[in-house]
Amino acid sequence: MFIEKIKEALSRNIFIKVLSAVVLAVVLTFYFKVFFATGVYYDNSFLKKEQVSSDRHYIGKNKYGGIHITIKGIVNKHPEAEVIYRLPNDINKRYTVTFKDAGNWNLGIENIKDEDDIVFEGDYRKGSYFLFDKNGEPLVSDAVRVRANGEIFYNVNYKPSLKGVADFAYSAEDTIRGKYEFFIPAVFLFIITFIDIRYPLFFFTLEHFLDVKDPEPSDFYISMQRVSWVVLPIIGIVLMIAAISGSM
Repeated sequence: MFIEKIKEALSRNIFIKVLSAVVLAVVLTFYFKVFFATGVYYDNSFLKKEQVSSDRHYIGKNKYGGIHITIKGIVNKHPEAEVIYRLPNDINKRYTVTFKDAGNWNLGIENIKDEDDIVFEGDYRKGSYFLFDKNGEPLVSDAVRVRANGEIFYNVNYKPSLKGVADFAYSAEDTIRGKYEFFIPAVFLFIITFIDIRYPLFFFTLEHFLDVKDPEPSDFYISMQRVSWVVLPIIGIVLMIAAISGSM
């Protein structure tokens, strides 16, 4: 009878381990799919990139509503690219980026037009914070947004950055959603916790072996160590969530 109970406990333990491993694998698969999703950060939100036929779509939302930016035009084939903004509060903007050479967009842009007229003529440089006018001067006045206390107001006065318009045409700001500055510390915390649980005296001995022969941890150290086994993974999980939060 006793032996049967032991077998049952072991069987149940193995089942729990297998189930936990499967759940963890599913969660991590979903997590990394989100982490490595391609898109751009725009107005404090992440817009996921989707390719539909020849059109590129950047779709997402922030606390103000849905954002959908569409780019029509094939790179190094079409002479122009349309950049269409669909923003919260039914704000719609349309721009046309005309390139110097339809077969080689890297030669630069000719101009940018809105629905009515040409709004920019000059030089576009990937990686720069500004557009440059015909005289080579940075267009500092670009991207004036209607804001108050850091808030974005989507109304008739809202204007997307012209530099941003060109960036969308080139897909110059494409990046992955995940932020390594949060993810790497999280992994580091999980590794530390795993080593500490697997080898409870490893870090203690590493810290004291040069000063004390056969060091032994105090009760307080052991208590704090067990607390860290809970606290550090929680901090790691928070950091992992922050890494894919979709805001900047």
